[in-house]
Amino acid sequence: MQTEANSPIPRLIHQTWKTRDVPPELQVLQRSWTGRNPGFVYRFWTDDDIGRFVAEEHPELLPVFRGYADPIARIDLARYLILRRFGGVYADLDFECLRPIDGLLEGRSFVVGQEPEEHGRLAKAAERGLPRILCPSFLASVPGHPFWDHLLARLVEARHCGDVLDATGPFLLTRAHAAYEGARYEDGPAAVTVLPPELLYPVTKDDCWSGRLFDPVFWERATREAYAVHYWEGTWFRGAAERGAGLGAGPGAGLPRQVAAVVTDGRPEGDRPTLAHSPITGAEGQPLISCLMVTRGRGGLLKFAIEGFARQTYPNRELVVVCDSPALPQDDPLERAIRDAECPNIRLIRVEVASPSGSQPSSLTLGELRNIAVDQAAGRYVCQWDDDDLYDPCRLEMQQRVLAAAGAQACLLGRWMIWWPAEDRLVVSPERDWEGSLLCEKAAMPRYPALRRGEDTPVVKQLRRSARVVRMDLPRLYTYVIHGGNTFTAPHFEVHWQTATARFDGGRCRAVLEEMGKRLPVEAYRRAVVPVPAVPVPATAAARQDRVLVLTPVKDAVAHLPRYLELLGRLDHDPSRLSLGFLEGDSRDGTHDWLTARLPELRERYRRVTLLRHDHGFRPEGPRWAPAIQRRRREVLARSRNRLLSGALGDEDWVLWLDADLVDYPPDLAARLLAAGRDIVVPHCVLPDGRTFDLNSFRLEGETEDPRHLADGIFQPPRGAGRRYLGDFPGEEAVPLHGVGGTALLVRADLHREGLCFPPYSHRGYIETEGLAAMARDMGVTAWGLPGLRIVHADH
Repeated sequence: MQTEANSPIPRLIHQTWKTRDVPPELQVLQRSWTGRNPGFVYRFWTDDDIGRFVAEEHPELLPVFRGYADPIARIDLARYLILRRFGGVYADLDFECLRPIDGLLEGRSFVVGQEPEEHGRLAKAAERGLPRILCPSFLASVPGHPFWDHLLARLVEARHCGDVLDATGPFLLTRAHAAYEGARYEDGPAAVTVLPPELLYPVTKDDCWSGRLFDPVFWERATREAYAVHYWEGTWFRGAAERGAGLGAGPGAGLPRQVAAVVTDGRPEGDRPTLAHSPITGAEGQPLISCLMVTRGRGGLLKFAIEGFARQTYPNRELVVVCDSPALPQDDPLERAIRDAECPNIRLIRVEVASPSGSQPSSLTLGELRNIAVDQAAGRYVCQWDDDDLYDPCRLEMQQRVLAAAGAQACLLGRWMIWWPAEDRLVVSPERDWEGSLLCEKAAMPRYPALRRGEDTPVVKQLRRSARVVRMDLPRLYTYVIHGGNTFTAPHFEVHWQTATARFDGGRCRAVLEEMGKRLPVEAYRRAVVPVPAVPVPATAAARQDRVLVLTPVKDAVAHLPRYLELLGRLDHDPSRLSLGFLEGDSRDGTHDWLTARLPELRERYRRVTLLRHDHGFRPEGPRWAPAIQRRRREVLARSRNRLLSGALGDEDWVLWLDADLVDYPPDLAARLLAAGRDIVVPHCVLPDGRTFDLNSFRLEGETEDPRHLADGIFQPPRGAGRRYLGDFPGEEAVPLHGVGGTALLVRADLHREGLCFPPYSHRGYIETEGLAAMARDMGVTAWGLPGLRIVHADH
């Protein structure tokens, strides 16, 4: 097995299961490893494969292998032997990969992760005096790493231990590492790298088994720095009824054991019966719930609401659809959506009410249509089911459980999710009665007033005065979507953004939505409502789909390039109109070889790809931002940019300069930069914590710089001295700038053709990208910044 020049660990992923019939909930996690790491070879091992491998490669260990009473002990031994022989990465099937793992492997020969600190306080670990536990669920190594022989010797000695944790599992691994002579080395061929819990094991067993991961706020915080997350399924020691609690993929998985709820009772004291209520756990005796959907029947989103009903885990339910529009003569979208759902318990009721003159139908109010739906309901309970929102498969089940446990007549959500698909924004709403989530006894339901909007608010207010109401806190059950055709307008929903209990935008929004997408059709819904880039693009730019050349100088960039290509692949600009250009120089990590190996696949996807190489012999010691080396560092970077530009620019309309170590930007980055309508424009580049990173993009507070800040012929003022950065202009759409940075810099290609370059010398006191902005001013061109368009740079 050949290895990458930059890392001794082979790009090979191993996973195992009893047979090739992997459970569906684990298949989702299995695909995350191949999907996030496209450059890796994937090898799957069954129990039969493992048995043959041990017999052929390690016959001397067959007595030990076959002597284990517990099958998981044999799998533990097998993973060690597989990595000893082939190297690569091993990951349990209940592990989900969240981002490319190249960054974990670079420059390392053996990688293992530490379990959460809480696990060291569990009984078995405490009894053995093991406050820190190493976990074998994720392992990576070179073939033949010396730690394997050390571990196998300890394993043979411990083969008679009664507890598999001591015989082959985490406790054995932890003790072996503590006794390993190479453990004291931080690098080198014999070193073992122990990663902190937040990178591989960001959540505990209890977090998973209690259903805490169902909380999107907790999930986002826990996984913010993680490359992967282990769900602690424990298929080897937990029964089938216990498993699945940590997984988000299956409809019945990941539900919390406890739900916060508040009960109020508006009934007079004498009308409040004393009852002992408990959650309903079985299908027997579950009352019929009538879900009530009122629709005009024309929207393309109602299919998602109907599919959401069909996927509900609560068995005794019906969907009553009330539509006041006549059916289309051919292929009516509402009737098609009902057929496609293949759910027998859906009833469609078309309401046609003649106007007083009888000439045409009159439009009933939303409140009147809701009353018709309530009257048609056959269930003991009715549940509002709007036609343009997304519903978790367990919405009915969980609301009914809480309602029954509280002995209530009505149940509401106190918070729900609100999603702006076109803007990459998602929130957990502020706390209040969310009327659209109402589940209520039909007998207790007040009549809806004849209002065209806001009709459900009086109903909930009346229930508060007349019924026992429970408000539960499980926001993920309901996702309210802002799609532009809602009853209320944008300013109404902007208030919810500002007052939300948790906000996610950009990359973190996409991460949470991907997690929610295991249970909801998030991407399909997004495609239905966002057919064009989130920010309106001028018709001329949209029609042209201008040819864009993306240029990136690279040096020692292998750790960043997988993410670089992943983000580039997400750009919504037509890849047939995107060209790429790289110039590699002075690398020590095999960057050129890494890119060379990927040229065929890149050239298959993009219009044109150029890879150049030029060494400047510049390898400074110490931090790259040290003032003493700025002149030389930026001179080299300017020469690299100019050489790359001259060697890669063809017939493109625009040049987009991108840093290799960006960690996040929106898919519509190019569209939004083009939409600005400027010849030179940059976004606001920030660090992961939100602080402004790009200090080269600035606007002077006065007319000139302070000459005292001139060093080596270029201005190098302290941060903020006479300069304002893009973070200082919140709310402004575009800001004229005196200097620009190169993290993401869009330049009209004709300007480069007319001589605009990156001066490798001091031009009016500026060099490289700042010098480009100064040179552009000499040409009569102003550079602009977009404070509201954020991209994220690695913090190093």
